[in-house]
Parts: sequence; structure tokens; C-alpha cells
Amino acid sequence: MKPTTVLAAGAGAGAAVLAIRQLERWCDRDECWLALADRIRRSLPPPPQSSFRVVAVVALGSRLRGEYVVGTNIEAGNLHNSVCAERVAFGALQLYGVRRPGAVRCIYIVTDAPQPISPGALCREFMYSSPFCTPATRVLSATPDLGQRLDVTLAELLPRASPYCRLGAADQRKWAKATTLQTLPSGSAAAMAYAAAKRASSGDDRDDLHPTRYGVACAFDDGTVATAVQRKALEYGCSLDPVGQLAPELAKKRRDGVRPIVVALVDDLGVAHAPFASGRAFLAEHGYGATDVLCHDGDGALHVVEALELMPFVPDFTDHFRETIPKSPTRSMGKSFRPVSPNNGHAP
Repeated sequence: MKPTTVLAAGAGAGAAVLAIRQLERWCDRDECWLALADRIRRSLPPPPQSSFRVVAVVALGSRLRGEYVVGTNIEAGNLHNSVCAERVAFGALQLYGVRRPGAVRCIYIVTDAPQPISPGALCREFMYSSPFCTPATRVLSATPDLGQRLDVTLAELLPRASPYCRLGAADQRKWAKATTLQTLPSGSAAAMAYAAAKRASSGDDRDDLHPTRYGVACAFDDGTVATAVQRKALEYGCSLDPVGQLAPELAKKRRDGVRPIVVALVDDLGVAHAPFASGRAFLAEHGYGATDVLCHDGDGALHVVEALELMPFVPDFTDHFRETIPKSPTRSMGKSFRPVSPNNGHAP
């Protein structure tokens, strides 16, 4: 073969590689990933309870760039047993064999809604706790026509995440014992709630299922304090959230004109946690968003925040929410819109 022929062949191969790389870069754009999610959404039948389709495409990065897994919402007759699209996708990711921390580059979501829909509370907490993500992992939601978008990070979706969120059972205990926790001055309603919640945690005694015990307390403006505990179940998803178990007492007090002042969710080692996913959704969506909650951060500092601050982009599908929920900061593209989020990944 003549040298000129070799050079020509080499140049041709180089041009082909360059063309492939350019094609990969073109395909690896937000528009293409969102279009893929929408195409899959349109191919699916509506789920049986909500008739509301959600598709999540989880795009991987680094050496896995261009690879992805897909999930869609799956519903059961009992609403509590339904699973959102994001968690379905992450289950597939586990089976996919991905083991590298932070492998997920972006989660792309398209739904049937005419507004961009962010993940519900359970999905936010689940993805935040996943080793495949970091707090800075992007979540990009869009309308079916891709004209409106909501671009946020997991940290923005789940403010004040529990210090335990990304730790295993043994490491949770180690962290709590090694961290100096800020305390409250005695005599305040917050201090009363904190102490009552820590005492109540002793009732969460199924240590054979998980070593961490949780108690919750709510101090009311009539001077009373209500408590509840986590009720662990052999299948973790069947466990009863402690904050949700305050619902009957909160409803009774509301009928009597008594207002909740502060909620404290505290474990047996004294760490105060912002309510977990179902607790956040309950407080934000049932009219208790102005209630203060206590939470320690990753350095052991103690914070007091309103419950509504823990659920940015909460649903505003009803007139009740439109008047009571402030707009959340977003990085948006396209048409303007009010940030919205489904109720646990589903339309109401």
C-alpha cells in the first residue's frame, strides 16, 4: 500500500471518529434526554389509580456517558404501595451493575402535567441517600412539549437532609457518638419538645430490625406536648413514620383552636432530624407548614426552620395551596410557571 493511501485511510478513520464523537455530544444534550423520556411516556398506558404518567431517565456520566436506565410510576390498589418513577429507575440502576459513587449525572423527568413536575418527597429522599448521586446531582423536569423546565439539584429539593441520610446503620451510630451536638437552653417550647421526643424514642425498641430509635414530640401553644414513636416493621417500607402518627392529635388540637408551635424528631442518641419524607409531606400538605421543626446539621449545629421550608416545589394544584405556599427559587428556562410537585410522584 502506498504511503498516500495509508494517510488517506488514516484521515478517513480520524474523520469517522470525530463524527461519532460529535454525534455523541449532540445526543448527550438535555433536549435529547428529555425527548427520550417523553417518547417513552407516550408509549405507556396510564397507571390505574391516578391516570398520571411519570417517566424518569437516569443518565450516567464519566466512562458510562451515554448510558442510562429508565423508570415509570407503578401503582397498586393501596396508594401506600405505589412506587414512583425515580425509585423504579434506581432499582434498575442497582441491577445494571453500577458501583461507582456519583455515577448519576442527571435525572430527566417528563410527566402528563402541563407544568414541570419535580419529584415527590419519597423520591427526593431516596435519590439523595443513594451512593450513585451526590447532593449536587441535577434533576431536570419538563413539560411534554419540553417548553417549560425546572432545573434543580438534589440538595435544593431536600433541604436540611438528615445527617444519617447517606450513612449505613453502624456509621449512623458512630457519627452521632463522635459529633458534639448543639443543645437548647432549657425552658423553651423547643427544649420541651426535644426532651420529650428523646424520651419517647425508647419506645421504638425493635433493635433487631434496626438499631436507631426515633421519637417525635409536638409542643402546642396551650402548653401541652404530644409524642409518638417510629414503629419498625420487618419489611422496612411497612414501618410507621413517627411524625405521621401525630396526625390525630394535631387534627384534634386544630378543631379546638390550639396551634402547634414546634415539632422535634429525635433519635435515642440525641440527634434532631428534620422530618423524613412522609412527615415532610404531611406537615406541608395538610396545613402545618408554619410549624417550626428542629434539626441538627452535619456539623452538629442545631437549626429551627419552618416545615414548609423543607418541601420546596410542593404541590399547588388546589386553591388552598396557591394562597398558602410561597414560590420557591428556581433556575428555569422557557415560559414562566409556578413551581409544582406531585403528591408522592402522582397527580392528586
